[in-house]
This record gives sequence, C-alpha cells and structure tokens, in this order.
Amino acid sequence: MNLSPDEYSYQQAPSNQKLGHIPGEYGLPFLGKTIAMFADPVRMFHQHYEAFGPISRISITGQKAVLLLGPQYLQMLLLDSERNFSTKKGWDVFMSDFFAGGLLMRDFEEHRIHRRIMQTAFKSDSMRQYTDTINAVVTQAVARWQKQGEVLFYQEIKKLLLSIAFDVFCTVDPEDSDEDNINRAFMDLMEGAMGMVRKDWPGLLYRRGMNGRRYLTHYFKRLVPKKRAGNDQDIFSHFCREKNEAGQYFPDTEIADHMVFLMLAAHDTTTSAITMAGYYLANDPALQERIYTQSPADGSYDALMEGVPLLDHVFRETLRLHPPVSNIFRRTVRDCTIDGIHVPAHTMISAPVHYIQQMNEHWTRAQSFWPERFSDNIAEHKKHPFMWAPFGGGAHKCIGMHFAELLFKCTFNELNRQCRFDFLDEHYYPAKLQSFPFAKPMDDLPLKIVPRK
Repeated sequence: MNLSPDEYSYQQAPSNQKLGHIPGEYGLPFLGKTIAMFADPVRMFHQHYEAFGPISRISITGQKAVLLLGPQYLQMLLLDSERNFSTKKGWDVFMSDFFAGGLLMRDFEEHRIHRRIMQTAFKSDSMRQYTDTINAVVTQAVARWQKQGEVLFYQEIKKLLLSIAFDVFCTVDPEDSDEDNINRAFMDLMEGAMGMVRKDWPGLLYRRGMNGRRYLTHYFKRLVPKKRAGNDQDIFSHFCREKNEAGQYFPDTEIADHMVFLMLAAHDTTTSAITMAGYYLANDPALQERIYTQSPADGSYDALMEGVPLLDHVFRETLRLHPPVSNIFRRTVRDCTIDGIHVPAHTMISAPVHYIQQMNEHWTRAQSFWPERFSDNIAEHKKHPFMWAPFGGGAHKCIGMHFAELLFKCTFNELNRQCRFDFLDEHYYPAKLQSFPFAKPMDDLPLKIVPRK
C-alpha cells in the first residue's frame, strides 16, 4: 500500500491528545509516569498492565500515548501491513533535533531508498571482511587490559567500539582523528536526548546534547570533500560518492546525518550490550569457563557466528533483559482499531520492548539472567515470533544487528580466551543499574582482569 502525496500531510498534523475513552492514567502533570519509568521501567509498566490491561493510555516523557503491552502488538506495529504507523512521527518529538536525516527519522518509500544505500555495508560478505580488522583492534585492547589489571569496563568498551567503527566505516587520516572529542559528543548527544525541557537554552541538558550533535555534524561534513575525491572503500566514502536518481551527489548535510546515526548505532548500543554481558559473566565464573571451552582460536566470522552457541545465548539473553532500544514509538497515520479499541489518527503509540521481553506470562524466571532459555532444547523465545525483538522488525529492523552480534562475539571470544574477569568488590552484585539512555552499571563496571597464562 503506497501513500499518496496528500497522505504525507500526517507529518504536519499535531499529535492527538484525546484519549479519554481508553482506560489508563497519565500520572503527574507534564512528567506523567516518566520518573517511575526511569527508576524501574519493568516495575512501572507491570503495575500499569495489572491495573489497566494490555491496552491503556499513559503519559511518558511529556507525551500522551496509547500503551501496548504484549508481543502481538510489537508484531502489529513492526510489520505494519497497512502502513499506518509512522516511525518518523513516533520518534520525532524525542529525536528529530538529534537524528534528523537518519534512517530512524524516515518513513515508507523514503526510508526504503536510504536504507538501500546503507545495506551493502552489512551484508555477510562485508562482515567477513570486517572480522580481521575487528579482531586486530580487540586483541590490542585485551592485551592492554591485562597489563592494567583493573578497568572501568564500560568506558574501555566504548573506546574500543568507537575505534572499530572508525576503522570499519570511516577510515580517517591521523590529522583528522579526534576520537576523544567524538566519544564525548556522542555521550552528550544521547544524554541530551533524555532532557525533559526540550529547549536549546544555555545550561540545559538539551543544549549539551545539541552541542554534541553540532560538533558531529561539522566533523563529518568537513570530511566529505576529501572522501568524495579519494579512493577509500569504507562506507562513509561510498555515501559521499553515491548519487541520487538525478545523477547528483547527496547533499553534504544528508551524508553527515547518516554518519552520525550510523556511528552511534555502530558503537553506543553495542557498548551497552557488551557491558551488561560483562556484568553477568563476571558474576558467573563457571559460565566464563564453559564459553572458553567453545572459543575458536582463529576467531573467523563463520566460527564465531555458528560455533559458539553459549556466547550466542548470552548475547540473546543480555538483549532480552536490556534491549538497546527499550521502547518502540510510532504514531498513527489514520484512524484504526486495535483489539476493539478505537485509536484516532495522529496518536502516539508506545510498545516498551524492555517490559514485553520480561512479561511473566511469556518467560520463565522473566527477570533472571538465564541464557539457556535460548538453547535448542528449550527455545523459549519461539513461543511467539516477537517475544524477542531487541532489533525491532519489519522494514525498520535494525540494519546493523549482525554487525552488533559480530562485535559482541569478537570481543568476548578474545577476552575469554585470554583472561578471566571478576568484580573488584566481591559484594558488588547486584549493582545499581541505569536503564536510560542505555543500560549499564552506574559506576561503569569496575572489573579485575586476570590473564589465563
């Protein structure tokens, strides 16, 4: 179903605020249920589910929305067979200033065209080429951690993955390298996106995020002419040399927009997954040893993606408990009915993946870390195709999901082969965790790294 030009007027329409016919409650003025969600999202959504059922109205982060709780609703939203759920307008209020022009902020045919430009970078053949580069950078990092003996794991992983993202997607000359400032800019950007007062005013978190965004845009735009004129084969260079249907280069700003989104997706989300897996593995030395027995010495793409089932289960279980995008937002294009409830056009929809992947009626020991649930003989996730959906689904399924998996497996394969790792404090677990913008221990996970040999 293609939208006519007139139907794109939904992008200019204000969000519908009239949801009084739907059961639920908004909570505090303006803040709604935001504070409770930030404190403990699973508990907050479960209380709402118990009180009002799987479909209700709610207010979070300043937005009135219809809350959908259940894998069946994730399937409906993500597959979107009638093309009635706008991704752009769902995320617009939260992310438009920070990720304008990225894939997340494009709908329907426009999204399909821009996704096609990026898709080559994430095909299996490309992944095989990346593996040697990734392993080389990881090997150097693990050797450095062994010498240090103690590390703040989150910070080290963030530096590692940003370095890999540059090596794979955006190779730069030494004089153009600025990884420390870029890392800081990405952190400011994501923290700024969580600001409740969404004004670009001095002193506000939002301003800091916008300054990070401006820095990143300027950085990538400055490199476009050099990349376009050169012979580099990284994805940034391909973007710069790509032409539209009229035979013209894409605008520099548009290329920079894609690079900001790509580089964030290539390192920040996976930093969270690796950090949280490190948290659970440090608490389970026996599981570390079991992974060690499966770890391939060569670290090839095929060996890692197919030959380390325990590491695969850890990857999946970590993302079940801590999905990189914890909430799916959409906005209706037209009126629709969901399980007998009328939902007007231009209504915000929220489907919290974080909670849906921990619903007690679908998962055994739903809040516990239990990687074996993904083993072939249990396969708990196969009860419903969208019980496990940390990468979304449908046309907007995360384009970098296999790259994230490769980063995760390369990192832990080398780390487990060379080292054992443990908490510095034997009473550390359970630690205080943050959920937004990405999951991690509040203190960045201090670990002790011990060489195996």
